[in-house]
Amino acid sequence: MPHVVLDGRSGAEALEAYVARFEPSVFREGDLVVKIERLYRDSAGRGALLETIVSERGHTQKFFIQLAPKQAELTVRLEPLTDPEKTPAVRRALAVVAARVVAAAGCAYARSNIDAYLMR
Repeated sequence: MPHVVLDGRSGAEALEAYVARFEPSVFREGDLVVKIERLYRDSAGRGALLETIVSERGHTQKFFIQLAPKQAELTVRLEPLTDPEKTPAVRRALAVVAARVVAAAGCAYARSNIDAYLMR
């Protein structure tokens, strides 16, 4: 499953910083469009879901990206219940969200299995 792990702040602090600055957005790169429409927070504040749509060359997918804090890390990954096809567009969407969390929270990339898509 594609994912990015961020560290440098506690996972909860990084999540809070991102949530405070969240705005719906559209990222375009060639024929790729990544649209992040809504952020849903769980009632206990222990995580968040981002409603995401990607479109590339006429192939559109809708899914959720999960922000899952742990003690010293925040994981950006696909929400398993929506399970989109793991296309380059889906991987780029994860990278876009990770880059925005890094910018909002001041954390750093720790590890990932989508290094080629990350925006460092």
